[in-house]
Amino acid sequence: MSKTTFAVALKRARKAAGLSQKALAGKTGCTGSYISQLESGNRRAPRPKLVRKFAKALGVPERRLQELAALERSPAPIRKRIERMSKRRRSGDRLLSTTLFHFARRPTVVNPMEAFVDLPPEQQMLLGRLVGKARDADSPEEVLEASEDLLAETSEQDRERLLDEVLPGVLAGGPAPRGTAAPVRRVAVYLDTEHRDEAVDHVVLDARIGGPAVFFLRVAGDDAHPRIEAGDLLLIDPDAQPQGGDTVVLHVDGRDHIRTYHQQGGRVRLDAMRPDVPPLRPGDEQTLHIVILLVRALR
Repeated sequence: MSKTTFAVALKRARKAAGLSQKALAGKTGCTGSYISQLESGNRRAPRPKLVRKFAKALGVPERRLQELAALERSPAPIRKRIERMSKRRRSGDRLLSTTLFHFARRPTVVNPMEAFVDLPPEQQMLLGRLVGKARDADSPEEVLEASEDLLAETSEQDRERLLDEVLPGVLAGGPAPRGTAAPVRRVAVYLDTEHRDEAVDHVVLDARIGGPAVFFLRVAGDDAHPRIEAGDLLLIDPDAQPQGGDTVVLHVDGRDHIRTYHQQGGRVRLDAMRPDVPPLRPGDEQTLHIVILLVRALR
């Protein structure tokens, strides 16, 4: 995705408002030609007074447009320093967007909104809007782009709280205690338990969930339908030991099979979740991968 500039933000806001360049010019005392040059990046960003007029005419928050315009008007050394700060902030926004993309819509064991109940009303509203954008998007990148203006209006303190306190609560099923910051980590998503290919994604997860070697498996088959569907994410802990009734994954004949673990008389039986799918018995050389968390794919 291309870097957001004042020109990009102005054009995006104008189109969202349903205004032509000529119409916006008429509302702000400019010419259509001047608007065109601004949006194409051929004119330097305007001074604060005109930026304020643009924001009012377009019905968008002024702060984001002012920041972008000021950045473009700044001397090169200052601009580079601001850009480095923005890059770090954008990295946090990307983690936030990725997390909401994977967990906001239809989680099986995690209800994101339960983590918001103890927040101030304004933060509840912010997170509710972010969750709504995540539900409408087809990728984390779309969530990030759709949330850009909203996050730009969020203070640094609130951003840090989102990442350090609220999101770990979302993933753990409840809010972190006030005044504390739950540890988080980026967990890789693989297409099979053998990790034959590189990770296809990463998800921000509460570091207290599972052991240090946990990873996500993106389900490809339908042998566990309807309980587990293709596209769902299974959090697997290689260090966990199976107990009766646990959901496990076994790699057989080049593919992963999802089963329910049972042990009777010293023998292990892996029952299918569908009546038309046969059970399995693990061989001595095969590893049972224990599923500790199921997260529904966004649909």
